[in-house]
Amino acid sequence: MAGTWKAKNMDQELLFSYFRGETTPQEEERILAWIEASDANRREFRQAHVLFAGLALYASDAASTCATGSGRRWIGRRILRYSVRVAAAVVLVLGAAYFGKAYYHRSLSEQPTRISVPAGQRMQLTLADGTCVQLNSGTTLEYPVVFAREARRVRLSGEAMFEVAPDSEHPFVVETFASDIRVLGTKFNVRADESQACFSTTLVEGRVQVTSRLQPSETLLLEPNDMVTLADGRLYKKRVTDFSDLCWTEGLIHLKKMPFEELMRVFERAFGVRIRIERTTMPHIDVVSGEIRISDGVDYALHVLRLVSSEFTYTRDEKTNEIVIR
Repeated sequence: MAGTWKAKNMDQELLFSYFRGETTPQEEERILAWIEASDANRREFRQAHVLFAGLALYASDAASTCATGSGRRWIGRRILRYSVRVAAAVVLVLGAAYFGKAYYHRSLSEQPTRISVPAGQRMQLTLADGTCVQLNSGTTLEYPVVFAREARRVRLSGEAMFEVAPDSEHPFVVETFASDIRVLGTKFNVRADESQACFSTTLVEGRVQVTSRLQPSETLLLEPNDMVTLADGRLYKKRVTDFSDLCWTEGLIHLKKMPFEELMRVFERAFGVRIRIERTTMPHIDVVSGEIRISDGVDYALHVLRLVSSEFTYTRDEKTNEIVIR
């Protein structure tokens, strides 16, 4: 995918505006007519959408991008600059029909784009409605190029922080293996790992409704500082006193009293390594709080961990990228 792509006979910025839903009816008609004119134009349109969807790997200033209203402008200015880095994530764009404005819109809303973030990486993207999403390593997000007229639906596997653009007429729904999370405009974190039967939602701002997929009659309403977790197939709500678990959005791993094996799974995702534990007993992490910066690397993280846990040793094979804990 070339970072210098330019649409034939069609302004590139106009296409990006179309993907963001910012074009006028006249501009939409012009774009649709251009798409229908030839197969070459349709290929150029799909390439434009891949560039639009393939955002930069999560940069150090990502938080400020989400915190301001400049997220949409950020895409237009920087998408080409960073397109050569898209190979770090798997971006699969499915085809769509191009015949008729209403049918075309419906087709786009039914055809998902899938972004998968590799271990050791993080990403940020802004959806067509202006919603800002930060994706943690090992996360997959499915979303349409254009949202349906009834609701804005995405599907998540992994962990993500959502800052949903307010729209009272079009609810935003995050689908996971365990539940559907329905919001109008809010900020919340979702972790959904079906392989580990792990699900949680932490509400930072606004209000959300969580409906169990395992027991559809089970619905919980969350207020700020509420957290919902899954245990034995049931949803449980509790209050949280801090948001230390959400420090991954700042490139940090929070050390707390968690099982050693669970922390090693966090290390695997964050640093993109494989960790094998060859011990009969697990080291005990003797720390109430503390943080490790991911950018410092896995060797530094393990060095810090050795200072705050019972004794263990490790070896690292640079060729296989495997770490053995003993």
